[in-house]
Amino acid sequence: MFDWLSNTYRQILDNMTEGVYFVDINQKIQYWNRAAGLLTGVAAAEVLWKSFHDSHIQYEDEKGNLLQPFEHPVALCFQEKNIVSKNFFIKTKDNGKIYVEEIALPLYRNGKLKGVISTIKDITRCTEMIESRLKSERKERLIPICGWCKKIRSDKNYWEQLETYLTNEGFGIFTHGMCPSCAEKIFEKKIYLESYQQICKSISASISLDEVLQLIVTNVVKVMNVKASLLRLLNRENKQLELAAHYGLSEKYANKGPVAYDASIDDALAGKPVSVYDITEHEDSKYYNEALEEGIRSILSIPLRLEKEVIGVLRMYTTEPVMYTEEDLKFITAIAEQAATAIVNARRFEKAVSREKEYLRVFEEITKTVSSSLHLKDVFDMIVKKIPQVMGLKGSSVRLMDKDKKQLELVAHYGLSEKYANKGPVSYDKSIDDALAGKAVSEYDVMENKDALYYKEAVEEGIRSILSIPMRFKNEIIGVLRLYSGKPVQYNDADFRFMSAIAEQTAIAIVNAKHFEKEISREKEYLKVFQEVTKTVSSTLHVREVLDMIVRKIPEVMKLKAATIRLLDHTGKKLRLVAAYGLSEKYLNRGPVDTEENVIEALNEKPVAIYDVTTDSKIQYQKEAAEEGIKSILTLPVKARGKVLGILRLLTGEPRMFLQQEIDFAASLAEQSGIAIENATMYEKTKKEYDDMMQFLDGGFFEKE
Repeated sequence: MFDWLSNTYRQILDNMTEGVYFVDINQKIQYWNRAAGLLTGVAAAEVLWKSFHDSHIQYEDEKGNLLQPFEHPVALCFQEKNIVSKNFFIKTKDNGKIYVEEIALPLYRNGKLKGVISTIKDITRCTEMIESRLKSERKERLIPICGWCKKIRSDKNYWEQLETYLTNEGFGIFTHGMCPSCAEKIFEKKIYLESYQQICKSISASISLDEVLQLIVTNVVKVMNVKASLLRLLNRENKQLELAAHYGLSEKYANKGPVAYDASIDDALAGKPVSVYDITEHEDSKYYNEALEEGIRSILSIPLRLEKEVIGVLRMYTTEPVMYTEEDLKFITAIAEQAATAIVNARRFEKAVSREKEYLRVFEEITKTVSSSLHLKDVFDMIVKKIPQVMGLKGSSVRLMDKDKKQLELVAHYGLSEKYANKGPVSYDKSIDDALAGKAVSEYDVMENKDALYYKEAVEEGIRSILSIPMRFKNEIIGVLRLYSGKPVQYNDADFRFMSAIAEQTAIAIVNAKHFEKEISREKEYLKVFQEVTKTVSSTLHVREVLDMIVRKIPEVMKLKAATIRLLDHTGKKLRLVAAYGLSEKYLNRGPVDTEENVIEALNEKPVAIYDVTTDSKIQYQKEAAEEGIKSILTLPVKARGKVLGILRLLTGEPRMFLQQEIDFAASLAEQSGIAIENATMYEKTKKEYDDMMQFLDGGFFEKE
């Protein structure tokens, strides 16, 4: 058909190092040069005048998957009628693999497509040389990486996340999935929790003030992986922070001089964690030269605070500039609070109960259990058992306050019969009211209070005196510790101080345990939903199923009224509703939301939280929202591969300030929505291409000769 097959051009093509072949409009191979035979292992005689799909050429992608006929460059070129270039492996007859680049070009004559010319080039050596050069260059580089958080210092002297650095270096775009082990660590906070318990256990194991101070600075350096740590305690008389303990610093620097109320210290004493990002940018600071000589670049000041009183400052020093995360600050603030409690306790007991060795031993044991355990039952059982033993009492009990019922519910007891312990509800009688008001009240002799609710039961139990002590946390009474004796007892001031301290430690343990139980329970539920959605995304190509699951699951786990997902249409300008839960048809059909300010911001990749939808100007349909009973809205972008596909909206029936944790969780599910949409879109596109190829093979797309 083509006269060039018999002229000198054929000789030129036959002697090229690149494989060249021609497929006519009927899908038959009309030319196959010598290099094509060498690369594929298929001789010209085996393929000429045969259908291209019968040529027995096997193409594989980089994962070893066999390419389908419609994925071959020649087939794609026929379909798209444009140049197609692809890299893949050719599998030879001897089961070898050659990494090649194939470029297919459409051949036109008089404006009509007559076939496709394709060239095959072996790029194995070129690829190996590039990889070798890159590896060589990377091996010679020294890359500073943090041993704790794994951040990498960039050429601009900033510490970046590992994935950000690698993306900028050309290693590809990272998607953030979650392996089971990391999910457990992140959502159950095991790393920080274990470190927190370790420090609490260490500082609670000692009553000596000097030992407590040294344990704090030592453990902070080890856990936070910083250069050094230092404690200064406040002297309000001379308005200075006096050195109390340090670790990792030279004596010269630690004792360089008094520290008055500079700007960072004032902020720290006001309760703000203050990070001096780079000391070299603060040349006007008093001890600038001393810091440089010590090798210090970054300083973080955290207030030591007990309730509302600041008693000093905990400082951390690093040798490189560091940007602390919100999680870092939360953790070190929690440690500082424990340090303050330990310091105050150590001071109090060194001064007030130094003679009461048995009291100190019991307090140490109880405090150690309180600080190292998040299991309330262990704490309660130890307290109700230890106090009667050391004080020679009949028994004790712990009751927690139920504000709704105005009763105190029994949670632990020791030395009491089950009959008496469970005699009935304890409401707010006079002694309980006084205890809840913060007063330690001693009923010296039960026999003198015959009008008490459980007088008869107390007499039968052999109880003569009862002492009620409030369990208080930050001025809030959360329960009552009660001590029972079999004979009249007169308690002294030392007894009251000791038992009040135990009650205070118990209150701290209760609040800590409840807080962590609540946090871990919520994060476990978040993880469960995230894994369920991720599993569905990975196992189905039905995007509707994934989107419906997300709008149902988010309101369930986050206690919301409703959720919706809207996606951009083919124009990229209009949003259409694709999934909704918890809303009436009337509200859903209220009108387009494309021009709402909060929607526009979300489409620009900025999450938008609105506290009151009935007054916020970013909401267009305020009246309709009020009628629907909607109070707050969180709008987030739905993205895939950096492209915004639409929005995810979360709606509440009560005014709500969305926490960062909730925003991050919803954002991760929005990302999963994007992945599901992308997977389904790719499937539909691939399916269409396959269907088109089938029509092509039937001759539906090409001219007949």
